[in-house]
Amino acid sequence: MELNDHVAFISGGAGGIGAAIARLFAAEGAAVALVDQNLEAITELEKSLTEQGLRAQAVQSDVRSAASVKAAVEAVLHSFGKINLCVNAVGILRQGRVDEMSEADWDILMDVNVKGVFLACKYVVPALKAAGGGAIVNLSSVAAFVGSDGSFAYSTTKGAVSSLTFGIAQELAPFGIRVNAICPGWVDAGFTHQALRQAVDPQALHEAARNAHVLGRMATPEEVAQGVLFLASPRASFVTGTELFVDGGFMIKQ
Repeated sequence: MELNDHVAFISGGAGGIGAAIARLFAAEGAAVALVDQNLEAITELEKSLTEQGLRAQAVQSDVRSAASVKAAVEAVLHSFGKINLCVNAVGILRQGRVDEMSEADWDILMDVNVKGVFLACKYVVPALKAAGGGAIVNLSSVAAFVGSDGSFAYSTTKGAVSSLTFGIAQELAPFGIRVNAICPGWVDAGFTHQALRQAVDPQALHEAARNAHVLGRMATPEEVAQGVLFLASPRASFVTGTELFVDGGFMIKQ
């Protein structure tokens, strides 16, 4: 029960990785706020957790809207009295080459993947300060560090998340707030499933995804969640301003 007496604000709580983080944090004793635009999914997850005697609250929010994120933070504070953990697992995928991508796709990627993380940090940080400190974990990606055919814009957003992490880690250290990022490789969940559905040859893409890692397979969402738990927990009390690669050796194979 590493997270007893902790309250976690989890943006993107309806996603494959976000939901896995929420389940793990709740099992470790935290009260989890499931923050997402997909009300049906987070309500179902809230029901599943509370039926196990765990503490959870579904909070519908559009991370692109300052007013919506601010209201979500206020709702969590009203329910649980404090916030001392923030996990930004929100993210979407749009693909297209630089000379083909629409401005609308570029804008929504930036709004969700970058602005959404900024707004969550902006409105959660005062609560973290009031709680006497805490931790923020942002979901970046190995995509921030490698080129890809058709995913340059997604890579750009993840590079921005990494830079945001480094920047605010220094700002928030005097308040006892640690800020780190986690960089998964291919994960057998949301984005990968989306890419497989859209692929001309799904079997070939699945094999390429597995072979991109020296461990010969993709990660499960639960494995990524374990890395997030470490960075959020007291075990990482001297870790800030860095990135943890949960990538099965993806980067060394590159």
